[in-house]
Amino acid sequence: MREISTSIYTFANLRQHNCLYVDKTRYVYQLLREAKGQFFCARPRRFGKSLTVSTLKAVFQGRRELFEGLYLAGTDYDWPVHPVVHIDFGRYDNSTLALMETSLRDEMLETAKKYDVELEGDSAAIMFKRLIRKLYEKYACGVVLLIDEYDKPIIGHVEDAGDAEAFRGALESFYQIIKGAEAQLRFVFLTGVTKFAKVSIFSKLNNLTDISMSEDYATMFGYTQGELEQNFSEYLEAVVQAGTRDNWNRVMDRGLLLSGLRSWYDGFCFAPGCETVYNPVSIGKFFYNKAKFRNYWFETGTPAFLLKLMTGKQMLLTDMVGASLSDESLATFNLADLAGERVQPQRVLQLLLQTGYLTLDGEEVQNGMSYYILRFPNGEVRSSFEAGLLTAYNYETDPYAYVYKLGRAAKSGETGQLIELLREFFAGLSYDIQVKQEKYYQSIVYTIFRMCGMEMQTEVTTNIGRIDGVLDTEGHLYIIEFKLERSAAEAVAQIDTQKYAEQYIRPAREKGQRVHALGINFSYEQGVRNITDWQEKILDY
Repeated sequence: MREISTSIYTFANLRQHNCLYVDKTRYVYQLLREAKGQFFCARPRRFGKSLTVSTLKAVFQGRRELFEGLYLAGTDYDWPVHPVVHIDFGRYDNSTLALMETSLRDEMLETAKKYDVELEGDSAAIMFKRLIRKLYEKYACGVVLLIDEYDKPIIGHVEDAGDAEAFRGALESFYQIIKGAEAQLRFVFLTGVTKFAKVSIFSKLNNLTDISMSEDYATMFGYTQGELEQNFSEYLEAVVQAGTRDNWNRVMDRGLLLSGLRSWYDGFCFAPGCETVYNPVSIGKFFYNKAKFRNYWFETGTPAFLLKLMTGKQMLLTDMVGASLSDESLATFNLADLAGERVQPQRVLQLLLQTGYLTLDGEEVQNGMSYYILRFPNGEVRSSFEAGLLTAYNYETDPYAYVYKLGRAAKSGETGQLIELLREFFAGLSYDIQVKQEKYYQSIVYTIFRMCGMEMQTEVTTNIGRIDGVLDTEGHLYIIEFKLERSAAEAVAQIDTQKYAEQYIRPAREKGQRVHALGINFSYEQGVRNITDWQEKILDY
């Protein structure tokens, strides 16, 4: 079996070390067919953007030997050699403008030295412009520009509006060189996590083709189901032959293994209606770690800034269930909207989509406008994000120890213990992020139960009312009504008079579940802001 590398991210090194490489050169060929193509593609982190850039670099260096056996080698591409300027903002020190400028200047000088041209200039932008011209003149062919993580300096400072704008301005003067040098360029490819509509690279590079949501390139990054089963067939078979057990202690045959992989790591969709893909880092680490289902992608970088934005806006999981964004809102996404105190929840959703914590679930058209329906990509992202969100709301809580205790209480019907654990969480919830709304507390409880891996429905409509929450566990089913500044007895009475449990009694009895009518009352009073009383009624009729 070819080795799976979790530490090599350049195409040449992967091929030279005979590591497993999923052939994506069909998409490279599509890009190369345009005589003077200029492309941009946004993808979440750890999705193979840098690998794609290094693949393009090897192509334009004429390193055909690296592509033996791959799709591109069997095409009519004639492998001309071009000078390549490769800029990777992910490798630079972007902590200050001065250090970023120094990194860019050093990159220009190193590239000039590699191609044996003299280079001078007072700024990175001027040196960039001169480098392109001199390479074009010396080699009498178009220059190739490959820019990776173009938005890294901006994202790194987006919490500070002043710093973010300063970096945006500095990059504007650098990126605008590309437009002026068009006649000297053969190919341009830029990657990043986000597309900021008002960053000048998009306002001035009007000939840049954005393939981020193109159907033709929807599966260029990540692994399709077919690619997974074909390229990792030996690893899949080895897992089955070893009698490996999953997280529920079940011995995995091929069907159970593939089902687990789909549930945990598949589901990213980058164009409406297109095939979903697996995160490549998660798949690589899964096999590297002897088929352990864990949250590998999330571990590579906790989205602290995203979580901070969400808690600041009192956003919860219920805000993301069935969330949607218009095509127009994505096209007008502005970096400045993320800075300062007045961040709109819709902007947070846009950022969650672009960074991979949400993905496309479908497209609807209303009044001539397209809307994208959003969802979590898979179990890995959802469970990890839920844990991170709870920790952001209550940093004193160990999410995984808490999950175990709360889950055990709910599944065994120990309602008193369940309530005490909920009180424990709310006691550690910062007072300045709480909202005097019944729905807010309902949403927090929903998030907690979801994080515990339990199914909870909210706002369940009946023929005569609406149930606040239905928690379905293995042996117990809870019909829950929440109140704010009222009483738990009133909540239980509402469940009874509105006949909320009627539709659940027979199915629960057939499954051997006990049905609980549970009323929970919260208080927003200063010094309380927690559950003040609760009451339950066991429904045996």
